[in-house]
Amino acid sequence: MANKACYEVVTAAKMPMTVFDMISAMQDKYADRVAFRYVEGKDTVVEKTYAQYVQDIRKMTGYLQQELGNPKGKKVVILSRTNYEYGVVVFGTMMAGAVIVTLNQGKTWAELEYELGLTEPDLILNDGIDYGYRAQLEAAYGGKLRPMDVWKDAAPAELSNRIDHEGLLMLMFTSGTTGRSKGVMLSEKNYFGASQMYINGQKVIPEIEEKLAPRYLDRVVSHFTLVPMFHLAGFICYFVYGIQGWSLNLCCDARDLRRDMSLMHSDAMSTPPVLVEMIYNEIKRGHADRLNGLWNLSCSSAILDPSILSYLVEHGVYINQCYSMTELAGYGLLNVAQDGDHLRALGKPDGFCEVKVDETGEICVRGDCVMLGYYKDPEATAETIDKDGWLHSGDLARVDDEGYFYMTGRKKNLIILDSGENVSPEELEKLLGKCDAIKECIVKEMGKKIGTIVCCDDDKQQQVKDFVTELNRTLPMYKRVSVVECSKQPLPRNALGKLLRK
Repeated sequence: MANKACYEVVTAAKMPMTVFDMISAMQDKYADRVAFRYVEGKDTVVEKTYAQYVQDIRKMTGYLQQELGNPKGKKVVILSRTNYEYGVVVFGTMMAGAVIVTLNQGKTWAELEYELGLTEPDLILNDGIDYGYRAQLEAAYGGKLRPMDVWKDAAPAELSNRIDHEGLLMLMFTSGTTGRSKGVMLSEKNYFGASQMYINGQKVIPEIEEKLAPRYLDRVVSHFTLVPMFHLAGFICYFVYGIQGWSLNLCCDARDLRRDMSLMHSDAMSTPPVLVEMIYNEIKRGHADRLNGLWNLSCSSAILDPSILSYLVEHGVYINQCYSMTELAGYGLLNVAQDGDHLRALGKPDGFCEVKVDETGEICVRGDCVMLGYYKDPEATAETIDKDGWLHSGDLARVDDEGYFYMTGRKKNLIILDSGENVSPEELEKLLGKCDAIKECIVKEMGKKIGTIVCCDDDKQQQVKDFVTELNRTLPMYKRVSVVECSKQPLPRNALGKLLRK
């Protein structure tokens, strides 16, 4: 079967372990396959083959050699929404030996000014869109700004390995939800160490072929990419799909989600919690056809409602849940269980890197995936990576008898009371979520008390307060919610839809 062969072409044991080898395979093995699709204008789907992609990557490398002389170690920033050129710039920069820096173009100028100042870029490639700070960007960095397709008329460079496998390849900034963002330094070794987990996770697909074959038979797998490429959950797809010669369907603007899904069949999709709920609602309402054949969901970094996951599995959706973080280049725990209690687990270690829960209950990881450190911040690096090389994630978990990890909370979110008791806000948020009137909520310390900020309709405020009163009667004194603040406005979220704790 043609598509079964696609799964068998690459295994974690045989996958390329350098960008050079990966791009060489794109050119030699996958040249005629579609690497990217995207919608141009109202309804025109454009396809780019791997042969075109590699040629454009070589042009980007050639452009940097011409523009920067010796690009080795120079920093090239991308400040753009997702598009085909983004991938070209990323790998063209890497193949030139330069450092790629991906920034969130949706941040405020104050945030970007800090990140750009820390980075000290040699070039900034951008899409030309004014996100509210164009004048400030041009005033500060006008001489370094270039369009995303600046490479299009350049002479292609030779394919050559210019990358230091364990050196700085990329800077990717954390979301900064609890303070100023930090530049995570990642290497080629980090990315290919992490990619093994995803490639290894695909081996289960042929085992359920009889169930899924009608939807992917004789097709190279395609992935709908909505998660922005400045975020690790989106960016890792460049590696995982490039290694296997699969296709990425790019959604350049979240507002075009439904249109793009209808125009480009996709097998798989990285899905933040909000999208999982959207897909669940579409299927529940009998509108599965609107998903255009989507059957494989990768759910990242969230504790999802097990009943929703069970419903999706029962209706033919394949779920894989990935626990990862930027500091691990996307590595962590992958859960491919499709039923039972394990459906809500983070997963269990696969052996490519070491993963453990330490004596405090914190998830710790050691191995090839662990970042080089935080850029120009040795103190924060030392706080995160201990002397034995263990990266401390800040996430709390328990492990069951079969080795599955289950998230229990966030160490930094813990509310430590004067009595010495520790309270997990996530635990209370889950309980509050059972109230029909509450659309969303966060729990945090408010003046040495446990409080919650709730989004609800004005006429539901009393219902919420009554629910909290009843809930408190079931909780020990130290866990009771003493302050309730209601808002009819949605609570602030970051780029991936996670609630901000401010």
